[in-house]
Amino acid sequence: MKTVNGIIIGLILGLAAGLWAGVNIGRDVPISSNPFEEQPVSQKFSDKAERFYDKTRDAFNEEFK
Repeated sequence: MKTVNGIIIGLILGLAAGLWAGVNIGRDVPISSNPFEEQPVSQKFSDKAERFYDKTRDAFNEEFK
């Protein structure tokens, strides 16, 4: 029974750590930062505008090689 409890606790802790890291990786922020911290609207807009610019530039360069 002691081994089963250890495995369950390990799975729960591993799941929490993986979720923490996964959310931060998805947001392109450092892994150790707080995943529940809300980004300011200006930062969200800046990130989306930068991604749009990069995709547009890449598509333009591909088209006119």
